[in-house]
Formats: sequence, C-alpha cells, structure tokens
Amino acid sequence: MSAFIDLSGTAGLPIPSELEESAAEILHRGSNVNDALQRVHAKWSLLAGAYSAPEQAQVQGAMDRPRDAGEAVLQAASHAATALRNFAAAVEGIRRKRLELQAQAVLLLEKENNDLAPAAALPAGNLPLSLPAFLLQSNADQLALELSAAEDECMRSLARLQRSADAPEQRGL
Repeated sequence: MSAFIDLSGTAGLPIPSELEESAAEILHRGSNVNDALQRVHAKWSLLAGAYSAPEQAQVQGAMDRPRDAGEAVLQAASHAATALRNFAAAVEGIRRKRLELQAQAVLLLEKENNDLAPAAALPAGNLPLSLPAFLLQSNADQLALELSAAEDECMRSLARLQRSADAPEQRGL
C-alpha cells in the first residue's frame, strides 16, 4: 500500500496576510483619490455662487463629475478589497485543511509502513492506494477544486469592476 497523497493542486498558495495587506492598500489609495476629488468639488462649490455665464448650468454640472468620479473610485476600491479579502479567507481555510491532510498522510504512511505484509506481494511501483489513502487523495483533490473556485470568484469580481469601469466610456462620459 502507498500513502502518497498528491497535494500539488494546492502547492504555492498565496499568503493570506499579503492579500489582506494588498486589499487594505487598495482601499487606502481609493480613499485618498476620493478625498482629493471631493476637495476639488468642494473648492469649486465655493466659487459656484460667484460664477455667472450663459453656460453656468453646464459648467456647474460638469464640476459634479470629480465628486462622482471620486465616489466611483472609492466604491471600486472597496469592491476590489472585498474580493481580495474573500480570496484571502478562502486561501487560509484551504491552507489549514492542507496542513491537516499532510498530517493525516504522514500518520497513514507510518501505519502502512508498519503493515508491510500486503505490499510485499506486489511488484515495486504498482502499489495501489489503500482506501484511507484514496479518501485522503479525494480530499486533496477537493481542496484543489476549492482553490480554483476561490480564484475564479475573485477574478469574476475584479472583471465585473473592469466592465463597470469601462461602461462610462461607452456612454460617452
């Protein structure tokens, strides 16, 4: 019997704390952009009462754009940060489960090494997985699927942001 469990589907996991730090940095920078654009709008608003021209309504309406853009940047940064935080949480759960699987595989290997009689009758290299090893491998495969699903969800969330960011250009804004 062989307790070799293939965990390559979850090898090289991203570091959740780095994902969290990236999410915080995105949110911080989005907030800075929003604050700057809100200040631009506030300064213009101080002048709006003194500005008088035939195109006054158009100019004042155009000056709402920085405020709206700042809010949009902050909202996009918030969504991106949430996507990264959700991914970090999923990765942390997968990492814990992977460590548990590794520990279980070591215990199973020790147990199977102590019971050499069935394996001695088989040619080298043709050792089938025992039922416990098969179940551990199934769990390892499931973890790889969970990681793939978490990656896909994060990418879908970020792609939705890209599509919504492109939408104003398509509307001519």
